[in-house]
Amino acid sequence: MMLKKLGKKSMIAVTCTGLMFSSLSLAGSAFASETCGGYLTNMTDPLAIKMENGQKVIWDNVDPDLIKKRDTYVNLLKQKNWTITFNSAYRPFQYQRHLYEIVENASKSTCVANEKAAHGLGSVVAKPSSTAPHTRGIAFDATVRDAAGNALNGKTFVNSQLKAVAQQAGLSLPLPTTDGVHHVLASGGGGEEPDDGVLKVGDSGEQVRSMQQQLNKVGYTLSADGIFGSGTETIVKQFQSAHGLTADGIVGPATSDKLDALATTTAVLRNGSSGDAVKVLQRLLTKKGYSVTADGAFGSGTETAVKKFQTASSLTSDGIVGSATWSKLRS
Repeated sequence: MMLKKLGKKSMIAVTCTGLMFSSLSLAGSAFASETCGGYLTNMTDPLAIKMENGQKVIWDNVDPDLIKKRDTYVNLLKQKNWTITFNSAYRPFQYQRHLYEIVENASKSTCVANEKAAHGLGSVVAKPSSTAPHTRGIAFDATVRDAAGNALNGKTFVNSQLKAVAQQAGLSLPLPTTDGVHHVLASGGGGEEPDDGVLKVGDSGEQVRSMQQQLNKVGYTLSADGIFGSGTETIVKQFQSAHGLTADGIVGPATSDKLDALATTTAVLRNGSSGDAVKVLQRLLTKKGYSVTADGAFGSGTETAVKKFQTASSLTSDGIVGSATWSKLRS
């Protein structure tokens, strides 16, 4: 299996013999802020930018429990004289979106095509989602080989003996995978963590917590406690209704995709703008104490509220919402 490039300047391999890192230099390419004429969304997440610049951040932001299970797994593999190569672990939403946009737009722009070549990407990259295992920090991609050097797992297969070892360490290996060879934290004893990525009342765990955090970033107020109760359901329905989705209180792919996009948007907005991003802006302004109606129309009232917020936040008070204003609104 080919190793994944984590950023355009390095490829990281970690073996179970002491968890040593090695890197392979790649040709230099554009800065992390490269948008290729608007085909790629500018990244603001510090970890995403580090990955784009080739820094070795494979285990940053992963769930501490994953580290414990990884170490147990490595020790069990050593007992069998098997070796493991870690390809990637935590992947920020913005970085996954960046890779996805590169693959989707490579045929439309020479600049993007160059980015694809620099990353060493193939023709398929998983669609970004806040509920994806890598984005939640509960998975890693790794290939295990037996003493003879034979691969025991891949995108479409897992050796039954390896599966048993993974289960013993508290990991599962879902199949098939579209973006790597997943090892994922196994669900807790109650099985409350959903395996299909669809969230609803009664679910609990990190997927729910991540979704609740995203709802806070789009202007709602709720406790990110990881428990999907009636309060969370009500807010999910409000979000769905406000953004043209079926208001059933269930977070499936359509709701998740819309929530991911709006929770990370840095769209430039000004008087005359309209749409979903404006609704998010208006809710965030109200949340900060500058009450405006979340009707999706950026008029004089919204502009006045933006200017007041910018002044209070030591930003240029021009009434135009760019990345700096978005960052302050979400802080």
